[in-house]
Amino acid sequence: MSTPEDLSDPSHESAPAVKNCPFRFFDLPSELRSKILSYLLCTDTRTIDLDPTNHLTSTARLNLFLVSKRFGYEAYHVFYAGHTFRIFQTHGRFLGKRTEPLIARLPTYYRHALTSLELRLGPGWSDPPKPWYVSDRLGLEDCSSVRTLRVFVEVDPSSPIFKGFRLNRHFFTDFSGALLQGVMERLPVLDTVEFDAYPSVDRDGALMTRLLEATKTAGMRIAWGSQREWGDSLADKLEKARLKARKAKGL
Repeated sequence: MSTPEDLSDPSHESAPAVKNCPFRFFDLPSELRSKILSYLLCTDTRTIDLDPTNHLTSTARLNLFLVSKRFGYEAYHVFYAGHTFRIFQTHGRFLGKRTEPLIARLPTYYRHALTSLELRLGPGWSDPPKPWYVSDRLGLEDCSSVRTLRVFVEVDPSSPIFKGFRLNRHFFTDFSGALLQGVMERLPVLDTVEFDAYPSVDRDGALMTRLLEATKTAGMRIAWGSQREWGDSLADKLEKARLKARKAKGL
């Protein structure tokens, strides 16, 4: 318990209040600023499409663009580079003829910041949605930083199980191949196409074969997504082994 003598001792005087100063965010190195912004802006799903719940998941994040001009510039680069944007919408609410895809709605400078896009194939396999066509309105030529195109295949209607339900065996295969080809032709610096699919899709089926052929013809590097963990087929491995053996022999 303090005595009067203790209270009169200068050493017991209360410490001066700490002055609250604003945190100088832009004094941090740019790499650290980008890391902090990625924690604030990047969602868990990392794939963005037209969706009725976007206002619940993205609005608060996008409000950070309004902090200041400089903050908004750095924030939008992190946000748009940190997500994969779906080229054609898949939610049933947005499949109407007059509904423009999300990337067609973005200003040019936001499209410049994109680094990866997704083409999802499967919805509307018997009657593809009306907005699903490649044209100037998408602004794909503006996507000057997109080097990776992710292609996810939900179904392959060429499979026998779809017989009696499809228009014909090759309709969706031809449609998807032409769609992929059109997208690849318009992306100026694209170099990698990454494929993934649901378990029902056969890598050696007609649809995947057509997509892979189109990718190889375009001179793109082929990669495989994490869901199916597709790697080289047995035929590919044998071909690589044969080429390796020929190279070792100096042929």
